[in-house]
Amino acid sequence: MLELNVSTILLQMANFIIMAFILYRFLFKPLQNVLKERESGILSAMDEAQQARKEAEETRQIYEEKSNNIDAEIAARKNEARIVIERTRQQMLRDVQSQIEQVEAQTEETLTKLQEEAIRQHKERIGELASQFSKGILSDVMSKQIQEEFEAEFLNRITNLDISSYLEGSSLDETNFIKVIMAIRPGSDFEQELRQILDKKLSRKINLSYELDPSLIAGGILRFENKLIDGSLAGQINLLKQKYQEAV
Repeated sequence: MLELNVSTILLQMANFIIMAFILYRFLFKPLQNVLKERESGILSAMDEAQQARKEAEETRQIYEEKSNNIDAEIAARKNEARIVIERTRQQMLRDVQSQIEQVEAQTEETLTKLQEEAIRQHKERIGELASQFSKGILSDVMSKQIQEEFEAEFLNRITNLDISSYLEGSSLDETNFIKVIMAIRPGSDFEQELRQILDKKLSRKINLSYELDPSLIAGGILRFENKLIDGSLAGQINLLKQKYQEAV
């Protein structure tokens, strides 16, 4: 039969209580604290993970928004570039067209000038040929009678002109030199009559000198210091040549 020893039981109970107290104080409570800290760390990590997830979502949304904005900006820039390119192309076309019109205008102006110059030279050439032809024919048919008629016409022209204006600026006591250029040597009657006409019209001292120029064909030229009276046949032919060139 089993015998119970009360003292042994009490001793064992005391040992159990002491052991339980030691375990609670030095093992269970620290373990509980560790578990609480770990739980707190896990909760904190979960909160941080949730915050990180939220931030990641916000970042994703911002990125998508920026991406959409970038796409829209790229599209806008492309459209703007197309507009600029089209404007530049249109401006280049206008510039090219303007340059073409300028070249055409310059070409037309140059052609007009060349045409006018060609016509002018043609007129001058025809007038010169006609003048030379007329001088040649008249020189061949020239006679003393025709020469005298031209001399008389020359004197008549001087008589009908106000030649006092040809000596403007000269004093009354100043000698005025006048040169008479004739196609042939005139007779004494011509020289005497010319002297009388000049003395009557000028009432000044004059010095007459004569010079021959067969190219005048007939008649002559009365040359003052800066002016002349052309009564020669060559002068009349040249005058007709000028009128012809202006009229053609």
